[in-house]
Amino acid sequence: MQDKPTIEEQTAFYDRWNVEHRAGAFEEIPDGIRDRGVRVLDILRTLDLHAPRILEVGCGTGWLTEKLGAFGKVTAIDLSPSAIAVARTRNIDAELIAGDFYQHGFAASSFDIVVCVETLFYVEDQPRFVERVASLMKPGAHLILTTVNKFVYERSRDVRPVEPGQVRNWLSRRDLRRLLARRFELLSMTTVAPTGDLGILRLVNSYKINAVLLRLFSAENLRSAKERIGLGGGVVVVARKPV
Repeated sequence: MQDKPTIEEQTAFYDRWNVEHRAGAFEEIPDGIRDRGVRVLDILRTLDLHAPRILEVGCGTGWLTEKLGAFGKVTAIDLSPSAIAVARTRNIDAELIAGDFYQHGFAASSFDIVVCVETLFYVEDQPRFVERVASLMKPGAHLILTTVNKFVYERSRDVRPVEPGQVRNWLSRRDLRRLLARRFELLSMTTVAPTGDLGILRLVNSYKINAVLLRLFSAENLRSAKERIGLGGGVVVVARKPV
């Protein structure tokens, strides 16, 4: 079994990865990931909170952070100093922190919303992570979280091998539900951005089969149907901390 990477090794990996893959603005992020970000922003609009305090955990280069500022006062943290350096070039109206989420001195029960986009599957101790997140939220606060859909990613040819310094800890939707149930009331769990080309997904996403289906359904309806039955590459969760 491969040894778990140290914090220093993880930091070096994310420094390089973020600069190579996430240096662009929101509109330049790859479609599937940007779809998750769009879904997060749509959810925030439905919450209709007045000037909430927002914490973004794992903000990377700030590609979503700059959009969150339209909803409230934002604090954003990432392990990668290089990613935060890129975020600071965007002149984002947010407090940007390069540091260890577990060690930073956030005040307990101080945030109305926590946003965590594409971060949970990079975490070794996910129960500890959820506990830490919950401890920083006010009673009744909302968690908006996106992560990869294990079922789909395990059936996707373009997923690359784990790199040195990288943690890969995918969860099934059932396990994700169980993990969050320890501290949160789950309000919704949906998938977004259908993908995958191995196993059953090779058939489901076949060009020929979808060409036939598109004669009967619009592209949007076909996409929505796949997302509803759990075939999106990303999972989007809205949860609330009990009062």
